[in-house]
Amino acid sequence: MAEKKERAEQKEQMVRRRFLKQAGLGTAALAASGPLLRQAPLLQEAQAAGVSNRRAIVFLLGDTLIPSEPDDPGYKDFEWYGITEEAMKRLSGISDENFEAFNQASKSFFEEKCFLDLDANQRAEYLNLIIDGGSFTDKELLKKLQSVYRLVRIRVFSLFYQNFPEHFLPRDAKGIPILRPGDQHQITNPNTPNLVTAWDTTGFKGPLRWEEEEERRAFFKKVRWKE
Repeated sequence: MAEKKERAEQKEQMVRRRFLKQAGLGTAALAASGPLLRQAPLLQEAQAAGVSNRRAIVFLLGDTLIPSEPDDPGYKDFEWYGITEEAMKRLSGISDENFEAFNQASKSFFEEKCFLDLDANQRAEYLNLIIDGGSFTDKELLKKLQSVYRLVRIRVFSLFYQNFPEHFLPRDAKGIPILRPGDQHQITNPNTPNLVTAWDTTGFKGPLRWEEEEERRAFFKKVRWKE
């Protein structure tokens, strides 16, 4: 039974990862305090905590677009650090009406279930329907749904792959980075080994650290340039 359950979970992750790749292609055609959600879908717990529909929708969209795997953190793993609250700061242009339209429109395809009631695979299927657009007869509604999807996706991907929550150094009033006490090398890489973030999982190291700069200098000193 345990092996069967593990295979089912692996299949679900594959479906969601496959959706992530498809969503990346589909969007080309479409040319932060408060209660925290900690896993998905937990609509009842979210409502009990007083979380608004728009915030819950953003959270579940983020979890659908960037799912989690063992040793490969996804969107929801950073909810402890307020990723949805941060994402919401750049989504004020989406009206509550459009968010609610996005939430309710899935009922036509999933036995009267709104988006917040769908499981992970159903959410992925719903987004694919929105991307394709052919199943919607109300084209004005479709424009609203595609707009919500597109804007949230851009914000979620930008924030996540900018290395949230280790994505910035504090700066002074003039915009100059505030360095750590005793830092004589002016290292401006905000990433740390304390948390596995998007930069770590993608292999992007960010700005060079002092040790890396010294390694580069040592390497190029040994290079013989052809004249």
